[in-house]
Amino acid sequence: MAMIHPTAIVEDGEVLGNNVEIGPFCYVGKNVKLGDNCKLVGHCNIDGYTTLGSNNTIQSIRYTLNIDLNIGIGL
Repeated sequence: MAMIHPTAIVEDGEVLGNNVEIGPFCYVGKNVKLGDNCKLVGHCNIDGYTTLGSNNTIQSIRYTLNIDLNIGIGL
């Protein structure tokens, strides 16, 4: 089950793995796939056809992923 902060925006159509955490003021677009145990700490903007594998943490408020992108396991 995903934990989504009340200020985060998560579009319909996304795929969220188990134990995903989406922090404050994050945006997750409709074509995004987040693997198990991924964590978006805060102020992240992830859009486009983007896939994050399992066990990734995005921490910076400056990450904006808006391209066709695949990131592997445990970045």
